[in-house]
Amino acid sequence: MTCPRTQKKIVECFSIEIILSICKEISKDVFALLIDESSDVSKKEQMAIVLRYVDNLGVVKERFIGVVHVKDTSFLTLKAAIDEVFTLRGQGYDGESNMRGAFNGLKALILQDNDLAHYVHCFAHQLQLVIVGVAKKHDGVEDFFEQLSLVVNMVGGSCKRQDMLPESQRERVQKSTGNGELETGRGLNQESSLVRAGDTRWGSHFKTIISLVNLFSEVLNVLAYVEEEGSNLSNRNQAFGILRYFKTLDFVFYLHLMYEILHLTNLLSKHLEKKDQDILEVASLVRGTMEALKS
Repeated sequence: MTCPRTQKKIVECFSIEIILSICKEISKDVFALLIDESSDVSKKEQMAIVLRYVDNLGVVKERFIGVVHVKDTSFLTLKAAIDEVFTLRGQGYDGESNMRGAFNGLKALILQDNDLAHYVHCFAHQLQLVIVGVAKKHDGVEDFFEQLSLVVNMVGGSCKRQDMLPESQRERVQKSTGNGELETGRGLNQESSLVRAGDTRWGSHFKTIISLVNLFSEVLNVLAYVEEEGSNLSNRNQAFGILRYFKTLDFVFYLHLMYEILHLTNLLSKHLEKKDQDILEVASLVRGTMEALKS
């Protein structure tokens, strides 16, 4: 039982039994295949596979059935990995180009072999992509988020800078609580860090803005340190440029503007991601969010 090879065989047996029970529950009925890919801590590409179906009692179930290692994320590689697992009737992806390409994407390849398969673009992700596309059309907004990315890279560029942020935050919190400027209690005044924004998940951009607002004075201290004590001229000039941008009206305006916009879209996105969301309620939420954005 302590032999790694034996342990792996036992785990494989469990996996086979679980998958067989899921297949038995689905029987000859239809089901959806949900897949997404990301790299693990060792930077290896992994594809997660989930089955979604309705059981005999009418209950919607989602069953995670495994993670498959893929050498890359091209549509041909993903298609081959899926074929190795099973054939399918339904598809649900996040809308990335290699997933949904009309002519050579994963969607098209699967439809060639399975003409009954349906493609559904993740609604929450679709909302995120719309925000990305619209925001990048505006030079001021694009420049704002490029500056935020530079700030995150600058602050996290060395262990010393990373340590300066929580240390400076603790000193500020202790001073403010001592003066009665901050409330105290469970869950309040927790240590935090700058959140790195993702390429497509603009919910992460909202978190970046929140973290910058909460740690603004600490970030200024780190940037001032880099400007004076940076290891090279490039870092010192970059810190100087960011600090100068922070003093502009554009920065303040876009910070508050994007906070308001992303706060609204983030609330809608969270509702769209709920498994038990009613379609009529969702339609109402979408209309409400549109009116709020217009105003």
